[in-house]
Amino acid sequence: MARPEVSAEQKQVKREAILKVALEVFAEKGYHATGIADIASRLEAGHGTIYRYFKNKLDIFLTLYESLNAEFLAVAWGTRPDLAETREEYIAVMHKFCIDFSQIFLREINRIRIFFEEVYADPEIRKSFEAAQAEFLDTTIRFLTIGREKGFVRPELHIPSTARLMNAMVFDTMRAGTEPESASSNILLLATTLIDLFARGAMPQLK
Repeated sequence: MARPEVSAEQKQVKREAILKVALEVFAEKGYHATGIADIASRLEAGHGTIYRYFKNKLDIFLTLYESLNAEFLAVAWGTRPDLAETREEYIAVMHKFCIDFSQIFLREINRIRIFFEEVYADPEIRKSFEAAQAEFLDTTIRFLTIGREKGFVRPELHIPSTARLMNAMVFDTMRAGTEPESASSNILLLATTLIDLFARGAMPQLK
């Protein structure tokens, strides 16, 4: 008897179920100790079910990472410093970015913790992480370049270097925020501190 045809919606539901279970297993056992058998067992499905949707464990892990990364990048590219007409409005754009970024961070903190822990677990994971860093650098360079064109950023600053330093602080803030002893509110406090440092050091001082 022919197997009943599975709809695109059913396939998507099953795919999301696999990702949800895989995330739980990765969180408990780590990337290296997790096998397809562990994911299939938790899902109460056969190995073949997993392989119908993903090539291997790495494919599952990268799918989890890249979907989250896409959310963060959507926020970063969605900032509108071009609409700022005053210094205060430019800073307000930064604040909105931090709030939107933090909301995703706090919602997905367990997934982010796993990614930071496993970034060196496989060369492909590291490669994906580095690609994300490069794109985030582009978004920050864009933000600073527009700010300089509008007179909100000091003209003598080397934009690529400033962007790299800012991103390093953002990534370190995220890493610190995943530590068990960190209060969830600390991520916003750290972000606000970063904005204050930027306003005092990278923007022309008001007289």
